[in-house]
Amino acid sequence: MPQTDTQVVDNAVAQAGAYDIIRKRLTEQGHTLSTLTQTLNNERLSEFGGVQFNAIGRTRIRTENNCIARDIVQVGDQLLFGYNVFIGLKKDTRVNDVFALFTFDRQADQLELVESDITQSFLFEARFKSDFEELYRYYKEARLVQLINKNGKLLAGFQVGERENDLRVFRWSISPDGKQLDYIDNRGERDIQLPNQYDFEWIETNRDHFVHGKHPHVNIADTVFVETIGGDLTIKIENNTEDGLGIYSEPVDEPNQSLDDGQINYALVGHLVLLAITPYKETTTRYLVYNTLTENVDRIDAIGDSCIQLPEDHGIIFPGGYYLETGDTKSFPGDIDGLRFKRVIRSPNGEDVLFVFYEDVAGKVALFSYNLITKSLQNPIFSNGYALYDDGTLIVFSAEQEPTRVHPMQVWQTSYISDEYASQQPESTSELGRIGNSELVRGISDLYSINQLIQSDEVSMRHYEELNAVSKKIFDQHYWLDDTRHSDIAKNLRQIAETAELVIDEFEKVQSIQKQSSQALKEAKAQQRSLLTRIATTTWETASQFISAIADIRKQRGHIATIREYRYINQDDLAQMDAELVEAEQTLGASTVDFLGRESALTTYTERTTEFAAAIENAETNADIRPVLTDIDDTTAQLDLLSELVTTLKIDDTTLRTRIVDGISEVYANLNQTKAKGSQKQKGLGSEEATAQFSAQFKLFSQSITNALGIADTPERCDEQLAKLLVQLEDLESQFSGFEQFLADILEKREALYDAFEAHKQSLMEARQRRAQTLADSAARILTSIEKRSLRLTEIDELNTYFASDALVLKSTEIVGQLRELDADVAADDIASRFKGLKEQAIRTLRDKTDIFEDGGKVIKLGPKHRFSVNQQELDLTIIPKEDRLTFHLIGTDYYEPVADERLHQSQQFWAMSQESETNTVYRAEYLSYLILETAQSGNGELSMQQLLVDAQDLGALTKIARDFSTPLYKHGYQKGIHDHDAARILHAILPAIDAAGTLIYEPEARGIAQLFWASVAQIHPDDGETKRQNWQQRAQSAARLHHLFNDNSALAQLSAELAGEIDSFLASHPIKLTQTSTNRVSAYLVDELALGNKGFAQSQHAKSLIDDCQHVLDSDSRHALEESLQTLATEPAQQWALAKHWLEAVARNQGDKTTLRFVPEAAANLVAKLELRPCSEKLQLQVDDLLGDHTRIDGQSLKFSIDEYMQRLAHHHQHVVPEYLAYLESRSALMKRERARLKLNSFKAKPLSSFVRNRLVNESYLPIIGDNLAKQMGAVGDSKRTDLMGLLMMISPPGYGKTTLMEYVANRLGLIFMKINCPALGHDVTSLDPEQAPNSTARQELEKINLAFEMGNNVMLYLDDIQHTHPEFLQKYISLCDGTRRIEGVWRGETKTYDMRGKKFCVVMAGNPYTESGEVFKVPDMLANRADIYNLGDILGGMEAQFALSYIENALTSNPVLAPLATRDMNDLYKLVGIAQGQNIATTELSHQYSAAEINEITNVLQKLFVIQELILKVNQQYIKSAAQADRYRTEPPFKLQGSYRNMNKMAEKVSAVMNDAEILQLMEDHYQGEAQLLTNGTEENLLKLAELRGNMTEDQARRWEQIKEDFRRTKSLGGDDADAGTRIANQVMDLVKGVGLLKTSLETSSQSHLEAQAAQQTTLISSLSKQQGKETKERLSALIHSMDQIGKSLREQPSPVVEVVNTPSPKIVSTLDALASAMENSIQPLILSMEKKMDIDLRTLERIQELTSKIEVARKHASETTRRRESGKKNEG
Repeated sequence: MPQTDTQVVDNAVAQAGAYDIIRKRLTEQGHTLSTLTQTLNNERLSEFGGVQFNAIGRTRIRTENNCIARDIVQVGDQLLFGYNVFIGLKKDTRVNDVFALFTFDRQADQLELVESDITQSFLFEARFKSDFEELYRYYKEARLVQLINKNGKLLAGFQVGERENDLRVFRWSISPDGKQLDYIDNRGERDIQLPNQYDFEWIETNRDHFVHGKHPHVNIADTVFVETIGGDLTIKIENNTEDGLGIYSEPVDEPNQSLDDGQINYALVGHLVLLAITPYKETTTRYLVYNTLTENVDRIDAIGDSCIQLPEDHGIIFPGGYYLETGDTKSFPGDIDGLRFKRVIRSPNGEDVLFVFYEDVAGKVALFSYNLITKSLQNPIFSNGYALYDDGTLIVFSAEQEPTRVHPMQVWQTSYISDEYASQQPESTSELGRIGNSELVRGISDLYSINQLIQSDEVSMRHYEELNAVSKKIFDQHYWLDDTRHSDIAKNLRQIAETAELVIDEFEKVQSIQKQSSQALKEAKAQQRSLLTRIATTTWETASQFISAIADIRKQRGHIATIREYRYINQDDLAQMDAELVEAEQTLGASTVDFLGRESALTTYTERTTEFAAAIENAETNADIRPVLTDIDDTTAQLDLLSELVTTLKIDDTTLRTRIVDGISEVYANLNQTKAKGSQKQKGLGSEEATAQFSAQFKLFSQSITNALGIADTPERCDEQLAKLLVQLEDLESQFSGFEQFLADILEKREALYDAFEAHKQSLMEARQRRAQTLADSAARILTSIEKRSLRLTEIDELNTYFASDALVLKSTEIVGQLRELDADVAADDIASRFKGLKEQAIRTLRDKTDIFEDGGKVIKLGPKHRFSVNQQELDLTIIPKEDRLTFHLIGTDYYEPVADERLHQSQQFWAMSQESETNTVYRAEYLSYLILETAQSGNGELSMQQLLVDAQDLGALTKIARDFSTPLYKHGYQKGIHDHDAARILHAILPAIDAAGTLIYEPEARGIAQLFWASVAQIHPDDGETKRQNWQQRAQSAARLHHLFNDNSALAQLSAELAGEIDSFLASHPIKLTQTSTNRVSAYLVDELALGNKGFAQSQHAKSLIDDCQHVLDSDSRHALEESLQTLATEPAQQWALAKHWLEAVARNQGDKTTLRFVPEAAANLVAKLELRPCSEKLQLQVDDLLGDHTRIDGQSLKFSIDEYMQRLAHHHQHVVPEYLAYLESRSALMKRERARLKLNSFKAKPLSSFVRNRLVNESYLPIIGDNLAKQMGAVGDSKRTDLMGLLMMISPPGYGKTTLMEYVANRLGLIFMKINCPALGHDVTSLDPEQAPNSTARQELEKINLAFEMGNNVMLYLDDIQHTHPEFLQKYISLCDGTRRIEGVWRGETKTYDMRGKKFCVVMAGNPYTESGEVFKVPDMLANRADIYNLGDILGGMEAQFALSYIENALTSNPVLAPLATRDMNDLYKLVGIAQGQNIATTELSHQYSAAEINEITNVLQKLFVIQELILKVNQQYIKSAAQADRYRTEPPFKLQGSYRNMNKMAEKVSAVMNDAEILQLMEDHYQGEAQLLTNGTEENLLKLAELRGNMTEDQARRWEQIKEDFRRTKSLGGDDADAGTRIANQVMDLVKGVGLLKTSLETSSQSHLEAQAAQQTTLISSLSKQQGKETKERLSALIHSMDQIGKSLREQPSPVVEVVNTPSPKIVSTLDALASAMENSIQPLILSMEKKMDIDLRTLERIQELTSKIEVARKHASETTRRRESGKKNEG
């Protein structure tokens, strides 16, 4: 079912990524609200208490007599029980036979009803007793039906008649305290009536509600629309009479009814619309509920009995169930027939409402308790009566069917206390108490309602508008929510409202965009309506008008394809419109076919061609011809479109299609002829200016197998049919199980069945795969063609029209569908993806043509200064001759590789041939005419010589024959109107000559050899020579007759082959070298001569003249000598013939007639053979004029030839040249195919990513610096081109900045071969360019590519990627290539070679990362760096800060669904939208594309989110670059390796939505880098902490941890790093010791005891640490240590005498410190050094220095001890 506009919007929002984010946020807010609401409700229960609706006990009532209980009611403190007693013999019925009073006695563990004395109660009041007795006196069958306490009155109803409403009602007034009852009267019938069963009004519909149309309906409050016509009851929510579809339907009994036959009533209850519908001729009313919030319809017939609204517009309640506005509904099981609403009881707390329903016949009561907070209905209590006490105690009973004395009762505790009882409770003074329990209940209920709305899965604007409205309205309804006590709830509600508004904004945005799309759709519909109307009402008279109309249709389809990309546009409407256009195109195509089928269809073109011919004929100058030729080209273009149209039109009539094609071909030919004549004249003027063997069933089964195999056309159906046949076979086997002789056949049949189906299934699977592969290959070729064609288009509408209506484009789409039908989804997805990619690439290329290309795409500008020529030749392999050898050549390069194939080298005569139909000696039209003659003579086709001779005088007929014959010979290169025209003229001249010349059509040499052979037959066959001659002659005549009658030349061919063998034997015996003919030609001539009978051999006029001249020139002696010589050589025909030739050639030369030289062989044979001759005087020389083609044999549009020479020359071409040329081509093609596969040319073509965006940074920064470098390496176009080419472009930046993508784009646009070298495949082991020295096959392959690039030389970009993975020595190989010499040593085909690149279009680009795979900093070799322009794409170039920052946004466009369309639009739109997002005052009217306000708002919101990510990315990027550039020895913190690349930006951009808040954006960035950090080889924690520092959100714990990590890093670095050996660690620690001792010295000098103690402790620690280490110390550090010891000793010696009082005297700790230091040096360091002497090769001097150090420490220790001792001794003396 088509979607409505509302459903389209709902689905669009639901499927958007923004909705998921908002929904997640809203769910979290709903959970928070639920928690807060539950807390508030618990506080309310704690404050006010709560009573559950629970059963608390059972009791029973005992009556005096057996009776049937009827009702019960509470009156004050007592319980009035009513029943009916049937005592047959008793005359009077007393009061106590109907009523009993009980008192409810509640003990601690017991509930009891104690009967009260009825005589002392209101029931024995005199007036009542009188009325009671009177009732039973007059109505013996009276019975109690109901007791009720209502409005301060007690009512007792008795049924006095057969009808239910025949009642007598007694009534008492009840005092306010319920203790006093006063009888009023027995006329309370009105008081006891049930209330209205509906608390709303039903509205009856009338004609004012009718809406007429195709499908009329009744309008219900402009909300819902109802109709009962057409056989069903339908409910719609759209005022649409165009179709009868709705959201709900059910059948009606009478299908034939009008709109006003049914009865329809409705009621509006909150958000619900209740419907009461009685269709025509039906007695039962149908009740339905339509929910405007959920747009659902439910049928609830129970509404018909009674229906009451739930409080607070929660919904409705009806007998047996309820329906809430949220759409929730529930029905309870039980007997609900006849139940009607009786009353409603509300609990004082406002939380619970009790609905009472009553059935008056059986006295049934149903109690429904509804809770406002939970919005739920408790299971109903069904009974026969109930009594409700003030304290909420509820007593119910169910009457037995038979009279009994014991009546059980249930006691329930409820919350339905009376107002009086509630007022007696102490009033709360708390804050909740001031609000009130009822108010809190309503508020909590509303809060839960909001939460239910949040939890709903519905996605519609109406739903979220409701959520937003109630979230705001609740503050107006419940003032206390704004109190500070409930601020959390208020804050949460406002957040919910804001979130709901975000969803509404999403809906409004979609609606706004949809509105714009709808406007475009509306305009397109109007255009299409106008187009189709014009086509339907216009009569056309010319083919061009038809063509124009079809072109308009295709253009409209292109426009539809353009707007199909608009977001939220109605795709169903577009599909329908496209279907209409397809249908219109087919209809118009059929009309076009009909028109083109007329004889006069192409008259216009014929007349114009005649006009063109006349204009050319009358033209006198080239200026006159040029406009005519232009008009011819325009007309030809129209014919091209017409031809294309005809190929796409469906024409079932083959004859009609042929006639149309022939007509167009005729016009083509005439135009080509006219154009050729014009060109010729212009040129001329320019020079002047199974298996059924044993029973019928077995036969039938075999037939079933055949049928099943025919049906099983898919592998799946094979399995299905096999299963069916196996069941049949099993049945057959069971039927014939008693016949042993059949079982073998059945078993054999089963095996055959399995084999047949397995083979069939396999063949189907193979066929499917072959079909899929064929389709995929076809699609690949089509996509290649589409790509080439699309890249030539220059307008966007033209491009979209092409992609919408071109036959190849449509075919590719069709192939995708066919592949999916074959379950080849992977191939289908690949083709669809490639198609989308090439379409986007075409759009980007179109933009580049406008922005950076010049001179029709021949020149490209890279930056403002440099322009480069663009290579427009596609890289491909060809074979061309060079220096007398064939070589492989890569187009556009200097690659020339000799072809190692001797067969091709020996076919040098074919190297220059381009067509098999033409050589230097054979004109193409000549060959065409010869093929026609050959076909006619052979009799293998429809042509015959007789027919050709008949048509010889009709040049038009010959032209048609030539054109039809040439059409399938497309490989020959015949041009219609040119070569068919010339062939017809040749045939026109040659056919009469052939007929007249007879056998003279054979060349003189063939005729001469034939005569010589025939004369020698007797000599060759001395026994039967004459017999053979007669036999051959008779056979020839018979074969000729057969050919004449039946056009069958098989007998002639057989005889000719036989004679050819004889002639070969003759020539072998008598060596005669054939120079101008072949034995086949000789035998063919001989057969033709023999077929003529005994008329002699034909003698040409030239041969006769030559013999006559010979006789005339020679004197008698000479003649006699010649004759004798010939006679002497009679047995040697070859020598005779040679002698005669020499004489005749001499005579011909003497006469100076070169023409007769060709006839010397014939004349010589005449002289030697002496056969009977038949002189012929026919002219053999022909001249054909008015030819249109070009060839070296054509002189002034005329071709001269001799008929015999023509036949000989063309026969040789056909029989020898063409087969050899085709064999040459086949060998050449196979060789090229192998070479292409070896070179892998496709991998060298630059193919930039479809996601690449040429942004401002690329335009303004990267392209200029690349242009500057390439100008140095390759040279730019213009006068400023450099001749001193040199240099190298090197890009060093982190991964993900698009280095490879950028350079591949540049190579693609320059048309350069992109030779990408994968340096990680080379590794650090490769240092040579020789592939033979490669350590593995992958490295060898890369080295071969490098050397191939050198071989290509020109038009190459050598791109070395990830050079940080290579050895520096390998990179240094390129130093000479990058300086002025431009030379490099390479290895090609195993030989070293020096490549000179000076003056060549060759550039080298290297790209790498700052770190190697081990994490170390990558260092570029200095000599190479000096010659390179080095740029860091991750760094900000001077003055390009804004462009660099913006590039992150530009490159992320295709990753974000909202921004993706901007990538293929005008980039200026993006820059203006960025400005708007940044707060600039830019008018939206400045945008080139039409954007709705909602779309602009969404785009700018997304951009603002991306700015936040961009800011962090820039910080990360700069920190990465800073860290990478810093030397390890200067680091004060761990290296930072997280990246801020384009790749990181794109990963986060794809997840960004306009509705995300700041917290969600921050979380997105944190999650992204958390994942990125896990991929680091080490340092995850420190990198994340550094990232937090960059973001500025580091916590105190993180700050402390970061400081600790940095301190540990500095300490580790001070010890030499993690990789330092033990010696280095000890040396570094000794250095620290030196520093520490220096500090100790300072302390001693200043006599600071506290400092001294601290330094002593530090030295103790250092010495202790030093004693645990192993390593070696350097001499310099030991010297420093000794020097420090000297200073310590000096300081100690300079200490004052102990008799002098000092403030800071040496401490005993100093002594212990020095003791420890001396002990460590003596017992640890010195033994360690001694033990390592041999291993570490420590020299003696080092050992001596250590000993010296030990001695000085010992002296210092003793001196300090002595000083301390004297100080202590002095103190004792003083004491």
